[in-house]
Amino acid sequence: MDKQLRKAIEVKFGKPISKQADVQGLKDDILFETSQILGYNTLRRAFGFLNSVQASRKTLQILSNYVGYRSYNHFLKRDTENRLGADWIELQMWMAKKNIDSEGYSFLEKYRDKDYFHLFVSHIIKSLIDQGNWAHLSNLFENTRLFDNHHRTVIPRIATSLHFSLVNLPKRKIHKISDLLKNKNFRNLSLYAWVDYDEANGYFGDLVRRSEEHLETEDEDLFTKLYLAKIDFLNQSDFEIDFNAIKVSKNCHSILHGRYLSMQLVCLPKQRKKIKRQILSVARKIENKNELFQEIIPILMLLRDVDFMEEIFNLYYDELIGYMHWDHVSIERYNIIALIIVNLNNGLLKNNKLLFEFFDKEKVFHNNDKYHKIFYLVASYHHERLSNNDADFKQIKSEYKRLVKELKFSFFSQSFLENYFEKT
Repeated sequence: MDKQLRKAIEVKFGKPISKQADVQGLKDDILFETSQILGYNTLRRAFGFLNSVQASRKTLQILSNYVGYRSYNHFLKRDTENRLGADWIELQMWMAKKNIDSEGYSFLEKYRDKDYFHLFVSHIIKSLIDQGNWAHLSNLFENTRLFDNHHRTVIPRIATSLHFSLVNLPKRKIHKISDLLKNKNFRNLSLYAWVDYDEANGYFGDLVRRSEEHLETEDEDLFTKLYLAKIDFLNQSDFEIDFNAIKVSKNCHSILHGRYLSMQLVCLPKQRKKIKRQILSVARKIENKNELFQEIIPILMLLRDVDFMEEIFNLYYDELIGYMHWDHVSIERYNIIALIIVNLNNGLLKNNKLLFEFFDKEKVFHNNDKYHKIFYLVASYHHERLSNNDADFKQIKSEYKRLVKELKFSFFSQSFLENYFEKT
C-alpha cells in the first residue's frame, strides 16, 4: 500500500497501526466514517501483519474515502500537490541561507526522482542569476550528482529555463556568467542542450567563443568548431575547417554527427556526392534518424538542395514527420518546412495545406523562433506565388527583412527569398 496513504490513515485514526488490536479498531472506525466494510484480514495485509499482496482498487477506494478523498486518484493528485507544497516551502527556507557551499547543494539530491525536480533547479538558477550570485551558481554547477546520468527529459527542461534567464541578461553580466564556462555541467546546460541560432551574434555566440579555453573532450571541440564555422557561413565571413584535423568520437551523439556531415556539405562542395552517400550510409545504421537529420535538413535548405531533401523524405518520411519527445518538436518544424519546399518543387501545392496548419496552430516555433521563421517565410512566399493567391508579398518581405536584420545573417539576401527555386 502507498506509504503516504498509510500515513494519512494513521493520522486520521489518531495513532500508528502497530498491533493487531489497532487493526480491529481501524476496521470499526472505517465502518463508522464511511459506512463501508473492509475485511479484518484485508487490513492486516495492508499494514504488514500478513503477507502483503497488491491492494484491490476497491480497498484503495474505501481507504481514500476514509481519509477524506473522493477516490484513490483524487488522493494521489492531492497528495502530490501537498508534497510539492511542503517541499517548496522547505526549498525556500533552504535558499534563504546566506552561505551555501558545494556540499550544501546535496540538499537537492533528494528531489532527483520527483516530477518537479527540474522546476526546483530551474527556479534556483533563475533566482541566483537575477541576484548576480555567481559564487552560489558556481557551487550549484559543481555538484555533478545533480546533473549526471539524469533522465533525458530533465536536462532539456533545465536548459530551456536557463536559456530564458540568459537571453535578456545585460552584457556586463554575460561576462560574469562566462566565468562559469570552466564547469562542464554549465557548458552542457548553456551550450550543448540548447543550441541557439537566434542569439548566434548575441550572447550565445559570445559564450561559445569564450568556452574554447575550457573544452575537455573531443565532442566539445568538434561542436565548437562546427558551430562557429556555421555562424561564419551565415554571416558570410571567411572561415575554414580542416576536417583531417578534427575527430569524430566513436560514441558521437547523432545530432553532433549530423552537424559534422552537414558542414562537410558546406565546406566541400566538390565532394558532395560522396558526402551524401555517407549520410545515407550513416542513416541506415543509426536508430534516431530524426536527430541525425536535425542539422542536415536546415543546411540542405540553405544550399537549396531540394532533390536530396526529397530523397531523404522518400526513405524516412515516418521518422522525420513526428516526434517522440517534447524537445524534438523543433526538429519536426524544420522537417515540415523542408517537405513543403519539396512539394512546391514538384507542384504538389494541395499537399501543403495540412502541413501549413502545423504553424497556424502554434505561432511560436519553440526554440530558434526567428531562424525557423526565415525558412517558413521562404516557403510561404513561394506557396502563395505558385498558388496565384492574392497574398501580401510586401508583408512577407518586410517580415523576412526584419528577422534577417535582427539575426544579422547576411546570407539571407532578398534573392534567397525571391529566387529560391532558380537553379544556380
